[in-house]
Amino acid sequence: MTGRRVGLVVDSGAALRRRIEGGPAIVAMHVVVGGATLDDNADGEVYVRLRRGERASTSTPSPGDYLATFERLAAECDAIICLTIPARWSGTFASASIAADMFRDGRVAPTVDVVETPTAAVAYGLVARLADSLCEAGAGREEVLERVRQACDEVRMYGALETLEYVARSGRVPALVAGVSDALRVRPIFEMHGGGTGRVGLARTEGGVLRALERVARERLAPGPHWLMLFHADAAHTAAALRERLLVACDVARDETVALAPVIGVYTGPGAVGFAALPMHGSDPAAPA
Repeated sequence: MTGRRVGLVVDSGAALRRRIEGGPAIVAMHVVVGGATLDDNADGEVYVRLRRGERASTSTPSPGDYLATFERLAAECDAIICLTIPARWSGTFASASIAADMFRDGRVAPTVDVVETPTAAVAYGLVARLADSLCEAGAGREEVLERVRQACDEVRMYGALETLEYVARSGRVPALVAGVSDALRVRPIFEMHGGGTGRVGLARTEGGVLRALERVARERLAPGPHWLMLFHADAAHTAAALRERLLVACDVARDETVALAPVIGVYTGPGAVGFAALPMHGSDPAAPA
């Protein structure tokens, strides 16, 4: 991690690429489907199995997984920042916090900050990318923490699910509501911002979904350039069509399209599509490739 004063730790749900030299440390999460444990690159197989009706679950990294990562970074940086999704959605924050306490025991440096971001999926991925770019530029601990907290307040995510069946299985949407929505063939357009989620529209067709997401981009994003991350779950064609619309609808400083990590896709189900947006500021460094 030459040149980096701050080491960044995220889990594989952030969809950050590992680099041969430098870059973030990524703690692996896994998907269990039908008794088989699949890795981060098995998204295609995950969706095939989900469409067949197989049940899936995800595994949370243990405190030992995080502790080993912190120990590996200890000789390479002055501080370590670990980002997680909200504790109410995952055990990653608890595991990382326990590991941080174990790491600090009898040690003065490097410091470890575990930051519970208020968001998840590609919005979490955008915050992680911004933090990574700051670390790559040589920013110090306080600068990275301050900008991460600002980004957590500013980042927004919008999307649509093909069905509510999979998120209902997680207990985050009542099964009755999911069943009614599917019976009516209605696809809710959702927003995630500031730790909360809500519905911002309804659509019945793929074209309706694209129009609704374009509309929220025009109406709800703040003026000025944005960093966009588009996502899809086994729906690359729809994501490509959405990108064309968003490049016209808003001021895009940079964009990226990613397939949802399997640990997220098991809860959205196949067919999910949408985007996250983060306002860019003049002092933000360019993200590393």
